[in-house]
Amino acid sequence: MARYRYLAQEAVVGLRRNPLMTIAMVLTVALSLVLLGASLLLGSQVRLAAGDWYGKIEVSIFLCDGRQCEAISPEQREDIRAKLTEDPLVAEVFYESKTEAYERFKEQFSDQPELVASVGPEDLPESFRVKLHDPEQFAAIYDRFSAYPGVEEVVDQREFLKQFFAVTDKMKVASFATALVLLVISSLLITNTIVISAHARREQTGIMKLVGASNWYIRLPFVVEAIFAGVVGALLSWLLLLVAVPAFVRGLAAYIQFMPFIGVGEVVGYGPLLLLAGVVIATVSSLIALQFYLDV
Repeated sequence: MARYRYLAQEAVVGLRRNPLMTIAMVLTVALSLVLLGASLLLGSQVRLAAGDWYGKIEVSIFLCDGRQCEAISPEQREDIRAKLTEDPLVAEVFYESKTEAYERFKEQFSDQPELVASVGPEDLPESFRVKLHDPEQFAAIYDRFSAYPGVEEVVDQREFLKQFFAVTDKMKVASFATALVLLVISSLLITNTIVISAHARREQTGIMKLVGASNWYIRLPFVVEAIFAGVVGALLSWLLLLVAVPAFVRGLAAYIQFMPFIGVGEVVGYGPLLLLAGVVIATVSSLIALQFYLDV
């Protein structure tokens, strides 16, 4: 019991001796772990959206209306409908007339009245919207219908999603790289703090060595000091994410209603990982400082 009391007392002494360094150490750890947590949560958001969107992906088969190609006849339209209905790759087929396409266009761009006013039903093509059993089979549908009489264009919605996910992937990489840089800075700051703390107590540690104290007994208070900063920084980062992420998601959900969003559960789920990261970076940094920079 006396040993644990000694460890706690020495750790507190070290933290109180350099309050500014301690605060800087905690804040740097917290900021780096916030960015690390943000990159992990962004990955969860992308996976959630991808799973939802890919399940709803449709292939759009736009029909000729006489502008780019000869207008489709009723017989050709019904022939395409029949071929799609019979195709084993197709799960569902929806026909959308020019009027229906225009109504959907007005709904999608209701916040841009000038754009809606510049477009009429005659400007939008009629189409078949096709849902496949397996969205990866788009190429087969494209090959079968792209040159079909009355078909102007076959569009796979996955291409739009790929562009979106490409942007989010870059955001994930950037935030993760920034988090790694800050983790390295946190490690250096912890190392420097431990070096300063040990240097200030060099007479005390020297006496302890003379009376036979082991190196680990001397080092442990410094390790505990670093772990305390790592734990506080991790808890602070977790708290910031718990406050910021749900608020940010609610704001996005108000404008983007067609996409599922992560919630508090995902933030809570990453908490132990952030705590572990804080403890590991603090422990490793303190051990490096004591092993390579100090004779204790």
